[in-house]
Amino acid sequence: MSDSLSSASLLLPREDGFRLECSFEFPNFGITVLFGASGSGKTTVLRCIAGLERAKGFVKVDGVYWQNDEQKLFLPTWERPLGYVFQEASLFPHLTAKQNIEFAVKRSKSTDARSRMEEAIDLLGIRGLLGRKPAQLSGGERQRVILARAITQQPDIILLDEPTSALDLHHQIEVMELIRQLNEKEHITVLAVLHDINLASRFCSRIVILKDGKVKADGPPREIINRREMEELYEMQLLVKNNPLIEMPEIIPIRVMDEKQTANPLRIHVICGEKGGVRILEQLTNMGHFVSAGVVNRESDDAEICEYLGIPRIEINSFQTVGPEEQEKNLELMKDADAVIVADIPFGEANIRNLDGLEHVKGELYIHRNIRTQDFTHGKLQKRLEEIQKTKEIHFFEKFNAGDWQ
Repeated sequence: MSDSLSSASLLLPREDGFRLECSFEFPNFGITVLFGASGSGKTTVLRCIAGLERAKGFVKVDGVYWQNDEQKLFLPTWERPLGYVFQEASLFPHLTAKQNIEFAVKRSKSTDARSRMEEAIDLLGIRGLLGRKPAQLSGGERQRVILARAITQQPDIILLDEPTSALDLHHQIEVMELIRQLNEKEHITVLAVLHDINLASRFCSRIVILKDGKVKADGPPREIINRREMEELYEMQLLVKNNPLIEMPEIIPIRVMDEKQTANPLRIHVICGEKGGVRILEQLTNMGHFVSAGVVNRESDDAEICEYLGIPRIEINSFQTVGPEEQEKNLELMKDADAVIVADIPFGEANIRNLDGLEHVKGELYIHRNIRTQDFTHGKLQKRLEEIQKTKEIHFFEKFNAGDWQ
């Protein structure tokens, strides 16, 4: 690659009122993802770069202008060294996989297109599939053949329009790994439209967010994937957490039950602390109940959802033991509750105090059955439950059902 960046500046007003007006750069070494809501202009950008639609402005790939209105330059699609994998990517059904790839050889002007085809076949590991027709291939296998056909043309750039949309999770990862290999080993610039921001975070080096035909944000995933930006994009509440396995941010949607607001809000205290309370806390809050929590680990998912939803809670640090002071504050929160719920969390010496005083609460007591299988207290948990049951009825549950709390 002669330049480290490619770029485009596009202006395309349409009769239906949509107006594409965007400028952005994308690295030749890396995968750039166009992201945004349906109708934001992602596919239109790809089509303009491919020359399938003509916008005003310029397109520059690897230091070479494919379009430059100032120079009155516009290369037709067939003169642009690109591979395009459409959203509804298809193969000729009556041809074998090999014959589909050879179609690209026949269209290529290169004298070494056939040797390039053989390299692509080996790179994508599809030699064993060459005799099959498309109907005999899985979704992931079809995408491999389509990618082989695309790179046989020796493109400077591959444009991918939602290449994983029709694939299951296994094949989504498989295809994106292959695309990353193409970029790293073959030094092919990749510009892709993806609908999964977590997939984009895992595999891309740059994200361009489009909204109403304009670039709203542009940068590496760690800068772009933040709560403010993502909530505005998705128009919903969500959390952004770092995935420790890949050291990249991921989003966790918070389901808003806007039609389920209760007419009789209750005061409900949830005993949680790790991640067992997330769904309960979220759903009860969205229904309009007055929710509190404790005693929770300050670094836990439960504490994070409490912080986000503004839920009063008692917190302790990681590896800290729940002491008399924290438990007294916890009892204060639950003493007037209409109900206390013990979530699906493990109990050990550090948090067994969370169960102290439950026999004295005024409201109903609900405890998840699983806590008995997560007992690390050497029998103290079972003994504590037996003490509570002497004076208080316990409603054991297996699955939290928000509909029961209308």
